[in-house]
Amino acid sequence: MMRTQGACLHLQCRFAICLILVLSIGLMSGCATRVAPPRQLSEPVSVFLLDHGHHSSLVLPGESGGLVRYSYGDWRYYALGQTDLFTGFKALFRKTPGALGRRELPGPQTAANVRSLIRIGIEQLFELHADASDARRLRDDLDNLFNAGLASRIYNAKMDLDFVPHPEPYTLWHNSNLMVARWLGVLGFDVQEERPIGSNWSVVGDRSTHR
Repeated sequence: MMRTQGACLHLQCRFAICLILVLSIGLMSGCATRVAPPRQLSEPVSVFLLDHGHHSSLVLPGESGGLVRYSYGDWRYYALGQTDLFTGFKALFRKTPGALGRRELPGPQTAANVRSLIRIGIEQLFELHADASDARRLRDDLDNLFNAGLASRIYNAKMDLDFVPHPEPYTLWHNSNLMVARWLGVLGFDVQEERPIGSNWSVVGDRSTHR
């Protein structure tokens, strides 16, 4: 009898967690985050905003050609690949260790090349235009942050990213979409949603490529 009650309680807990996660995903897919480009560019370069469904990443020009992809997420769920329900629940509703992902990509700085090299699904790809100096500054800042954590670097083959710890903890309200929005702000973009939860982007006023 006790085992039956314990099993029922366990199933109820799992159902509650699933329900919370479903509701959270619904919340994350709500209002679009409006992105407007810089008004003036002295030396425009292409940067690529990737919408992967529920999270986002950003691709910048490399220092000596090629491209570099950056992403942010929960260390256990995203970097270590522990995608069970309880890890997902903790990642959303508790402050958990954050992770910075990085991967160098060879070839031309084009949308077609980006799409061909990214191994995970891309629901939308936006080719945006930023000033080269801003792109270099953001890349240097992210690389410095990445290099500071090299002692703890791991590779996740499913995500095809190298990960190091990020100093800022991850939660539902401080996720990959918010981090990418912050990076776009460094590039001079005006991001209208103050704390974007979902990866629902609306890019306006730029000759951007939406694919």
